[in-house]
Amino acid sequence: MALLLLLPFLILVGSAGAGDGEGDSAPSAATALFVLGDSTASCAATTLPLNLTTSFSSPCVFHHSGARRRLIPDLLAAKMGLPPPPAISTLNGTAAAAAQGVNFGDSSDIDPRAITNAPTNNNAGVFRMGAVGQQLRLATETLQLLRLESPSPAAAAAALSSSLFVVSFGSDAYARLLGRGTEADAWAPKHGRRGFARLLAGRVGRAVQELYEAGARRVAVLAVGPLGCAPRVMWEGLHLVDNNAGGGCVEEANELVQAYNGRVEAVLDELRPSLPGADLVFCDVYKAVMEMISNPGAYGFEEAREACCGLGPFGGTIGCLTREMACPTPQGHIWWDLYSLTGTANSLLVDWAWAAPPSAASNLSNLCRPVTLQQLAGWRADNS
Repeated sequence: MALLLLLPFLILVGSAGAGDGEGDSAPSAATALFVLGDSTASCAATTLPLNLTTSFSSPCVFHHSGARRRLIPDLLAAKMGLPPPPAISTLNGTAAAAAQGVNFGDSSDIDPRAITNAPTNNNAGVFRMGAVGQQLRLATETLQLLRLESPSPAAAAAALSSSLFVVSFGSDAYARLLGRGTEADAWAPKHGRRGFARLLAGRVGRAVQELYEAGARRVAVLAVGPLGCAPRVMWEGLHLVDNNAGGGCVEEANELVQAYNGRVEAVLDELRPSLPGADLVFCDVYKAVMEMISNPGAYGFEEAREACCGLGPFGGTIGCLTREMACPTPQGHIWWDLYSLTGTANSLLVDWAWAAPPSAASNLSNLCRPVTLQQLAGWRADNS
């Protein structure tokens, strides 16, 4: 029975070593996908208050009954020929269950003020994100389980080095930080909105370092998108948006997000020399989404500013409470609700991150750097 439980892991170990022969410089194809992140990575991590006046927690609301608005991990797994990584809460604690990857994004959530040790008020209607530290602990425990049930330390190292790890934090934290009113002001850490970038980027950097120490060798860190263009922020900053021009976003909000993204990329640049054998990739989600917003028609979008599911200006006053609130054509929208992208926008984003986009979007050729996700995953073009 024990051998049967180990069988999937043994198969992955064998395939991980298949491309490690002498003279074969290309990395072997990744055989597992592990994800740590907030609501950008898991519906179960979505605990955002939909009207920001009361504490509210609900699963993602989708347009079609029984359908899923596919998130980045699901779409990336499909590119890799893997099933969507299962939520950590659905697993049975065996190595076999985790052999092809896990999504840790549905672990218990905490108020993002815990990052800065700022005072919290559990009764306030605040944004929460899956704790970086808690998800990291679950990830390292899972990797330790894979090691313990591996036939040898070398086999375990080979399997872990052939796994792709995706880290996607910051969107929920910045969505809350950009909120309007006294509650948002009270939430801001003592270092201020700009100081928060340094604190969170440093925490993400430490997470990458700890994943490396646990055996991870291929790590992709996703940037935060242009939240200054998100329906909720646009509604709150309506007086800052040039509606006569038919476009525009809340630039102050985007500048804060860009500052964070820049710090995260700098942290990865600093880490690379100290992590031998690691491949660290930064994916510029901000640039990709801004390309869609700037040229919506080129990518089949009919609406670049309004949410498909929401009420009020830009659909940003009240979020998506029921499926009946959704627009009839979500595929024509970039934004699904207050802050989230539609499945169509996520799909386009993953396409661009996976491989260099066509010449029409040549400015996105280095969206993921220093290599594409396809290269990081070890997939050759004829296999994708």
